[in-house]
Amino acid sequence: MWRQLVDDYLQHLKLERGLAANTVSSYRQDLREFVSAIKVNDPTQLNMRQARDYIAALTRSARKPATIARKISSLKQFFAHLEETGRLKQNPFSGLSAPRLARYHPPYLSPREVAQIIDGIDTATPAGRRDRAMLELLYGSGLRVSELLNLKTSDIEFEAGFLRIVGKGNKQRLAPLGEYAAQTVNTYLDHLPKTATGGGLVFFNRQGRPFSRTGLWKIIRRATLKVGLAKKVSPHTFRHSFATHLLEGGADLRVVQEMLGHADISTTQIYTTVDRDYLIAEHRKYHPRELAGTEDD
Repeated sequence: MWRQLVDDYLQHLKLERGLAANTVSSYRQDLREFVSAIKVNDPTQLNMRQARDYIAALTRSARKPATIARKISSLKQFFAHLEETGRLKQNPFSGLSAPRLARYHPPYLSPREVAQIIDGIDTATPAGRRDRAMLELLYGSGLRVSELLNLKTSDIEFEAGFLRIVGKGNKQRLAPLGEYAAQTVNTYLDHLPKTATGGGLVFFNRQGRPFSRTGLWKIIRRATLKVGLAKKVSPHTFRHSFATHLLEGGADLRVVQEMLGHADISTTQIYTTVDRDYLIAEHRKYHPRELAGTEDD
């Protein structure tokens, strides 16, 4: 019974709500873990005490607050769907609240660090031209990993300076294509062998299949190690850096929200906090009084 209800719900998320495959996969993982952990065969018999016991068990297992919050959200929405469709009288998770989360500050690079990583890639080789094009797009256009890997040549408007992007929930938007990124991508595409084909994709492997997330992580790791950068850098770090640097430069928050494809502006606002932290750090690093205090120590 559980399996059918979960499968039906996942289909609802995919077909009716249009959620991305990665998001649906996350729901699937949370729901299957819950079903395997509880001792209730009939979903209609689940009560709030059992729901609370499950969350308490997650807390005792030292799960991170963010992970617990996500699982509570997944279960709340699943049971709310069962309630809305008349399969359940009351949502057992409706009265449970997520653990309090500290405000998240996304990690980001300085403009100099971004330049170091990208400029350190050797573009004399086909792999180097591909790698640089990928990183230029991540940083220059603020793309998510899935958006980069699913990008098609027909999505690029070089003369107009933008990309057509299909983001989360199949929502379409236009992302900026800067001069650096445009030149790099153009060079990469121009040097591709005429026999190379990726089914219209910009980036693909030797078999002509979509480039993998693991492959992109490896590219970034190699490029970061090459320039001796000690920071932990992920593909998403470039997207965070894109947003932070725009806001530091005075870009309008609503415009950056549109560029990133955020549905809620509060998601974009986390970068304004990062911006304040950056200013404080720079003040401490360069202000004469701060430097004098450090010397006294």
